[in-house]
Amino acid sequence: MMDNQRNVFEIVLKAISPILAIAVFFWGIYTYHDTSKNQLEAQIAEAKRSAETRRIEATLPYLNKQLDLYTEATQITAIIATSIDQEEILIATKRFNELYWGELAMVERSEVAQAMVAFHRALDEKKDQEELKNLALNLAHACRDELAESWGTDAWKR
Repeated sequence: MMDNQRNVFEIVLKAISPILAIAVFFWGIYTYHDTSKNQLEAQIAEAKRSAETRRIEATLPYLNKQLDLYTEATQITAIIATSIDQEEILIATKRFNELYWGELAMVERSEVAQAMVAFHRALDEKKDQEELKNLALNLAHACRDELAESWGTDAWKR
């Protein structure tokens, strides 16, 4: 009986050994494939981050110029809309027209362009300061929204 059991045990052991070897072989292939896939995904993610960083670095001069000009446009319209000093209003109006007809057009988008046109029209029509205040505020909000979009952040909208 013992010999019989020993023979069965040896036969089972001999049959299991190649099956285990094949299983280990396929497990190795699976883990190699899985590791390669994870490494490829990590490389793709790093390439995307690197490309985004390069894009931001390349657009930074434009974004900074846009920020500077939008800030100046909002300051100028606020002076025109709130100042009681006619000399200050004349100087600010001159600068507003320079921005309107010149460099602001390089960086403005539709909302800011529309707000600038509305403010310019109100100046031409000699609207009162109350209306100019509303238009200056509309311009500031349009600048804020466009900056948020340009910079890719909602921090501007707070």
